[in-house]
Amino acid sequence: MLLIAEPVRAPLREDNKLRAEDHVAHDWYRFVLSFPAHLVRSYLHRFEIGPSHTVLDPFCGTGTTLVECKRLGVGSIGIEPNPVAAFASSIKVNWSTDPDGLINHAKDICKLTLAKLAEQGISDIPASPLFQSLEKPRAELKTLPADAFKLLLTDSISPLPLHKTLVLLETLSENADERFIGHERLALANVLVTKIGNLHFGPEVGVGDIKSDASVISVWLAAVNNIANDLRSLRMNVAIPSTVYRADARDLTSILEPNSVDAVITSPPYPNEKDYTRTTRLESVVLGFIQTNGDLRSLKQTLVRSNTRSVYKSDTDDRLVRDHEEIQRIAQAIETRRIELGKTSGFEKLYARVTKLYFGGMTRHLLDLRSVLRPGAQLAYVVGDQASYLRVMVRTGHLLAGIAKSIGYEVVGIDLYRTRLATATKEQLREEVVVLRWPGSTSVVAGWSQKQNEELIMVKENAQSSYKVQPKKQNRYAAIIEDIFFSKYKAGAVEVAFERAEFEACAKKLRIALPKNLGDLVYSFRYRANLPEKIVALAKGKKVWVIRPVGKGKYKFALIPDIPILPNEAMTVTKVPDSTPGVVTKYAFGDEQALLAKLRYNRLVDIFTGVTCYSLQNHLRTTTPEMGQVETDEIYIGVDKKGAHYAFPIQAKGGTDKLNVVQIEQDFAVCETKFPLLVCRPIAAQFMEGGVIALFEFEQSEKGVGISSEKHYKLVPPKDVTDEDLKTYSGRTTA
Repeated sequence: MLLIAEPVRAPLREDNKLRAEDHVAHDWYRFVLSFPAHLVRSYLHRFEIGPSHTVLDPFCGTGTTLVECKRLGVGSIGIEPNPVAAFASSIKVNWSTDPDGLINHAKDICKLTLAKLAEQGISDIPASPLFQSLEKPRAELKTLPADAFKLLLTDSISPLPLHKTLVLLETLSENADERFIGHERLALANVLVTKIGNLHFGPEVGVGDIKSDASVISVWLAAVNNIANDLRSLRMNVAIPSTVYRADARDLTSILEPNSVDAVITSPPYPNEKDYTRTTRLESVVLGFIQTNGDLRSLKQTLVRSNTRSVYKSDTDDRLVRDHEEIQRIAQAIETRRIELGKTSGFEKLYARVTKLYFGGMTRHLLDLRSVLRPGAQLAYVVGDQASYLRVMVRTGHLLAGIAKSIGYEVVGIDLYRTRLATATKEQLREEVVVLRWPGSTSVVAGWSQKQNEELIMVKENAQSSYKVQPKKQNRYAAIIEDIFFSKYKAGAVEVAFERAEFEACAKKLRIALPKNLGDLVYSFRYRANLPEKIVALAKGKKVWVIRPVGKGKYKFALIPDIPILPNEAMTVTKVPDSTPGVVTKYAFGDEQALLAKLRYNRLVDIFTGVTCYSLQNHLRTTTPEMGQVETDEIYIGVDKKGAHYAFPIQAKGGTDKLNVVQIEQDFAVCETKFPLLVCRPIAAQFMEGGVIALFEFEQSEKGVGISSEKHYKLVPPKDVTDEDLKTYSGRTTA
C-alpha cells in the first residue's frame, strides 16, 4: 500500500519516540510495511552508525532506511527488485533538484495537458454524479496496450481517469526535462494509487468504490508541490551518497564490493499470501515499468518466495533448509492441516512448499551477504510471526535467527517491536527485530556439511539457469587490479611493482567508477578475496601470487612458494582442562572468532609461551611505514618473571582457512611500529580435526620467516586429564 506521511526531518531522540514535529505533511511514495522511520533511527543510534559508515538495506522497498540515513548524514545502499519501488527509492534520495524549477516546469505541463483535454471536451474536474449519466459518451479514450491492461486488477482504474493519466504522461514525455522528470513521475505514481484509481487496501490489495471520473492534473500538481516543499527542507545532506540497485537480495556479491557494508537495517517480506507485485501493479503498469506477463514473471523470479503466486516448478531454494528440523516440521504441519480440511486448490497445495522456499531464500540471502559485510558489522531484520497458512504458527524471527547462527552470524538478540492481532485466529502475533553481528569472513559455512555446501552451489547454479541470470560480472576491484597487473607484467617476472595513485587512470581507461576507498581495493586482495583467475593462472610450480606493501601507497605483486603453514600431524597432543564457559561453548562457531575465544578463556597463549599474557585488542588494523595498512586478528601483551614485556600478535584460522608467511610478516611489522620496545613473538592458531588446536610461534632469520615452535592442545573436561597424562607431561624434557 502507498501512503502519504513520512518522518524525514527531526533528529533522533534518546528515547527513540516520535514527536509531532517529526512528521512533515507529505512523503513522496511509500509502502505500508510496518517499518516506520523512527525504528531505523533507533538502530542507527544503537549501532553507533556515523558519517564514516555505509548502511545496506537489501529489501529497501521505497526507501525508508535510505531516506533516514541520508537525513542523518550516513551513506547507504538499497537493493530492490521491484522496478517501480526501486525507482521510488532512487528519486526519494535525490535531493539536488531545484524545487522552484520543479514547480515551474510542472505548472507548464499542467497548462499543456489541460489544453489537450479541453480540445477533447474533457475537464479535469469531475462532473457531479447527478450529471455524469447525462454526459455524452466519449469516443477514442486512450487506454493501455492489451497485454499491459490484462495485468491490472479488474476495475482498478476507470477509463476516463486512465485517459487523463495517459495524456499527462504523453505531455511529460514530449516536454521532458531530465532535471525534473523523475520527481514528476514519482508524484504521479503516488496519486495514481491514493487519488486517481479505485484501489482499496486492507490485509490485501483490492478494488473499492468505483469512481467513473477523478481529478488527475490538479492532484498531480499538488503532489509535485509537496515534493518541492520537502526538497526545500532537505538541502543540508544533498551530497551524502545513496545508491539504489534493482537486483535480487539473494545475489549481492555480483553488485557490491567485498567488505563494504558496516550495518544492515531492513524489513524483508514475511511468509504469507500477500503478493507484493499486486500492491504496486497499477503504477507499475501505467508508468510502463511492467508491460507484459513476461515482465511480471521476470520480476517475481528475483523475489524471495513469500507467497504462492510467485512459486515456480524450477525453484530450488527449499533445498537449503531440508535438514532444518523445525522448518520441515512446520511445513509438514501445514500440509497435514490442508489434507484434514480438504483444501485442494492449486495455491493451497503450495502452502507447505512456499514456507520452505521462503526460509531457503532467506538462507541464500544471508549466505551471500557475508562477503560484503565488514567484520563486526551489525544487522537488524524487522520480521513478524505469521499464521496465514491454515492457522499454523510460523515464528519468523526465531527461525531466521537460528538460520543466521548456523551460518556464522552472532545472534545478539530478538527485540519485540510490537504485537498485532491475527485476523483469522485472533492471536497476538509478534513483530520483532532480529539483531545480528557478523564476526568476520569464513571460507565455508560454519556447521554445515560438505553436502550442504555443495547443495548451495547447485541452488545458485540452478537459479542462474532457470531465471536466465547473467553471469556474474567482474567487480570493479577485480577489473582494476587485473588491469594494473597485466599492464606491467612481463613473461617470467616474479615481482610486479605498482602504486595506488595508478588506480584513477586505470578506472578511467576501463570506463568504470573509481572505488571510493582506494586503500580497501588492495586490502581486499591481501586479506579477503582471491586475486583474479587470470593472475592466479600464471603461478606455476606450487607458487602463488601475493600482494606485498612496500611503502605508503606502494605495493608489489610477488610470486612466492605456496607453502601454507600446516600442523605437523605427528606432534603429540597435550590435554588442557577446558575452562570455556558453557554458554560460550553452546553458541560458538567453528571459525576464527571461536578459536580466539578458546585461546582467551583457557590461557593457551600463556601456556604455550610460558609468559603471563593479556588480550589487548581484537582485529587491530593499523599502518606501518614499510607496509602500509595491515591487520592482525588479536594482540596480547605479556610479562615474564624477569619483568620483560612482550607483544604477541595472533593469527587465527578456523575450518579450511590456511595460514601463510605474508600474514606473519605483517605481524612483525605491527610490532615494530606499535610496540618497538617490546619483544615481538608472533603466534598462529589453527583448528585441527577432533577439536585439537595447533599453536605456532615464529621468528625472523636471514632466510625469512620460520616456525620456531609448534604445540598441539586439546581442551577436555577436567576428569579426562588422567594421572597417566600428568606423569607423561612431567617427564617431558622440553616445555
